[in-house]
Amino acid sequence: MAEASEKRKEPETAATEPEAKRLKPTPPDPAVLRKQVEYYLSDENLKYDKFFSEKIAGNKDGWLEMSLILSCNKMKIMRATKDDVASALKESKIELSEDGSQVRRPGNAPLPKLEAKPAHPKKSSIHAHDGGVVALFKDIPEEQQWTTIKEACQKKLPAKVNIWHVSQVSDKNECVIACAPFDGDVAFFEELSIEVGGKTLKSEVCFGEPLQQALKQMPKHIRDKREREQRKRQKERNRPIKVGTSHFNNVAMLRGRVKEILNSRSDGEQLKPDGSDFKLIKCLLEFHPSGKNKSEGLVGIKVAKSSQGDSRCFYMIKEGGTEEDFSAKKCLDAVEMNPPYVEDKKATAKAAAAPVEAKEEATEEAKEEAKEEAKEEAKEEAKEEAKEEAKEEAK
Repeated sequence: MAEASEKRKEPETAATEPEAKRLKPTPPDPAVLRKQVEYYLSDENLKYDKFFSEKIAGNKDGWLEMSLILSCNKMKIMRATKDDVASALKESKIELSEDGSQVRRPGNAPLPKLEAKPAHPKKSSIHAHDGGVVALFKDIPEEQQWTTIKEACQKKLPAKVNIWHVSQVSDKNECVIACAPFDGDVAFFEELSIEVGGKTLKSEVCFGEPLQQALKQMPKHIRDKREREQRKRQKERNRPIKVGTSHFNNVAMLRGRVKEILNSRSDGEQLKPDGSDFKLIKCLLEFHPSGKNKSEGLVGIKVAKSSQGDSRCFYMIKEGGTEEDFSAKKCLDAVEMNPPYVEDKKATAKAAAAPVEAKEEATEEAKEEAKEEAKEEAKEEAKEEAKEEAKEEAK
């Protein structure tokens, strides 16, 4: 009992140790801190950051309070203080007020025009439109019918691409369209705009709840058709890919390998330039949305703790010793959206040898679709006739 009592008292002894002997948190890396503050005040961020833009615009001299910078989540994660930021900005073009309480863009540069931040699909929604895009048109002018929407879209679609379904224009002046899948279809509909009733309408690709609601309103044979196409695309995706000189059975295997490379290295460890891991990550970087610009002057790659939290990431080491982190996730998502498939010569030969079989299957599908469409049209006509009869009786 006496021994246990002594053990319980040990923490109290440690608590009474001098302040200097206690472990203190590691100060943030000045280079990482400087880069983060420069990003907050950059055109790249401010064109989307309404809060910071309004705060800067509200100050006649263009200053932004240091306290607002320090309140950002990434600054909190780094445990940055006012003094840390002031020290980090000594080698930056960002201006610091005399008392260190405010920061300003270099030369009090004018603010960029505010824009709506583009929505990047979540990983779970990357393949939401594998079976064909479902898009929404809003603010349709009064008296415009679904047929007008269909005709305007069909004119802009690639040749031989069919529109499967167009909903009636709702009381909210909205209309949903479902289209057959084709290469680059999501990007196409994200940029699509049509002229209807003297007004320009921009399509919105549906995700999440709006997509589920749109699917519920669609005829069953259209939903079934989308599911068949989705399964077909998923089967096509489950094919070998090649990144650089490395082969993988599918994209999931590539993701697993990248994760292994991250987890098998200690913080600060560089990948060997002549090793397969270095070559793979360097080739993967080419798929990054800004890969070409980011990799300019690259001489090395290392694994280290991310400046944005407890996760780990890859850092590019460039000429002159500068370092810059990059998102492997963005690279992998880009690969998933447009996989670099290994050419399958056997499959190509088989496809060339069996055109008749494919034609017969397509014909049968077309017959089934025609039957379903005829049924749906008959239902719509019956509804319209019922409405007309009701109107006549009311008179």
